[in-house]
Amino acid sequence: MNGETFADQYARVSQRPPARQLGAVPLVLPILEELGLCATVNQLRPSRALVDPGRLALILVLNRLLAPRPLSGIGEWAAQETVVSDLLEVAGEHLYDMRLGRALDALFPVLGELWDRLVASAIRQEGVDLAVLHWDLTSCFFAGESKESELARYGYSRDKRPATKQVNPGINVTGPEHVPVQYRVRPGNPADCTTPVANVEALIQFPGRSDLGGQHARPLIVSDRKRVTDEAVLACPRHGLTDLGPVPPGEKQTLAIIASVPDREWATSALAYRPRRRAPAGHPFVPYRGVWRTISFRHHGQTVTDRALVVWSAAKERLDVDKRKTLLKRMLDGLAQIRAHLNQRQYRRRDYVVKRLARVGTGTTAALIDVALSGDAGALRLHFAINRSKVQAAQAVDGKSVLATNAAALTADTALATYQEQDAVAKAMALLKGPLRVRPFFVQTDARIQGLVFVNLVALLVRAILGLRLHRAGLALSVEQALAAFAALQVVEVGFADGSTLRRVAAPTSRHRQIPG
Repeated sequence: MNGETFADQYARVSQRPPARQLGAVPLVLPILEELGLCATVNQLRPSRALVDPGRLALILVLNRLLAPRPLSGIGEWAAQETVVSDLLEVAGEHLYDMRLGRALDALFPVLGELWDRLVASAIRQEGVDLAVLHWDLTSCFFAGESKESELARYGYSRDKRPATKQVNPGINVTGPEHVPVQYRVRPGNPADCTTPVANVEALIQFPGRSDLGGQHARPLIVSDRKRVTDEAVLACPRHGLTDLGPVPPGEKQTLAIIASVPDREWATSALAYRPRRRAPAGHPFVPYRGVWRTISFRHHGQTVTDRALVVWSAAKERLDVDKRKTLLKRMLDGLAQIRAHLNQRQYRRRDYVVKRLARVGTGTTAALIDVALSGDAGALRLHFAINRSKVQAAQAVDGKSVLATNAAALTADTALATYQEQDAVAKAMALLKGPLRVRPFFVQTDARIQGLVFVNLVALLVRAILGLRLHRAGLALSVEQALAAFAALQVVEVGFADGSTLRRVAAPTSRHRQIPG
């Protein structure tokens, strides 16, 4: 055939492995098609390029969902390891890193409108409830210097990597469904307390969007204690929003509110709320108690008084007690070690001993131990003892926290249950650092950073929709379990000398057919 030897023919038809992965593509690709990702991208960014930006965006999101790779590895994944390139009719050689990087550049000017359209589609199709939005910040660190980026900055690292630059995406997620509906990529260095008001302002117009499939009331915003600032609390009623979140512990007003609840009131304040995987309602063990009080917030001469739910948690009390015991023992052992070395070698110098004491006594535990260093160099004396009255004061706060809200209709049980969902939201955000692997970034410009965050948020949106459908189908499966159930599906290919190929897909099992896509 055209001078081809049998060896040439065999080499040509054997370039691909005989089996490539189909995996969970049948599970997630239909969701992306229903959201209209490819069509919406091409509508907003029309192009005559060999590979349209819509398909490139689709491939980037599929890769994040199924087997996250750097841009340089996506072509091999799509064409050699999986059948994605065949399904989307894009040759693997066209999926090189520079083209994918340019695709991120092309998406950058329309990211806001693109995200809004996809979310509106998800809200309409899935009937997503917007009554409660949980707001959380996460961080994503970088590989490299990122000298071209205004967003990548050194700051407080939630990833425990202070030597790396980062960005901080702030994300609003719906209550039990954990559907991301709004996000903003922030620089890596601003303090958490500087971001809440901007988030409040971003939410003002969102519920009234005409493309959400109906009018939605403005949501209850739930956040953690770093975002409950006086300025943000005052901004909520000004814009017709309600809020719920814990006030910072240890502050004078917080401690006074907790102290205002006597033991006899705690004894009659059992809550019906039960955490997941704990004793059911009616069990004699009472995990939570709650008492209403009031709390004031002041900013620039303005004052607002909100409701404050003082909560006692049995689990938190155990954690507080155990943590204090551990830290006290650690500090006492450290002090004993310093005393044992006192007046020997460098421990003869008072300034050196003072530095060592400062390193041992850090945090709130340091205030619970009285430490006295006396004497001159070479004749130093160290005395330390637990301050029992301070320990008793700390014990009075064990297991107790304060939730502030301006939502008048919230009952104590509803307020606690709604706030407790914040932990599940934080775990959902951790997907960006786990299975979706948004970190570390290997892109260096702000346009590509924003584009890659968008790709990951779309992947998070798809996972949330899949979770909703699993729940509605009555399947006791997590999203991870559903994806894993499809992971082994393969397409077997047999090539022939005339260039034709026979493809056979592994037959789906009854379990596969149960899972909605």
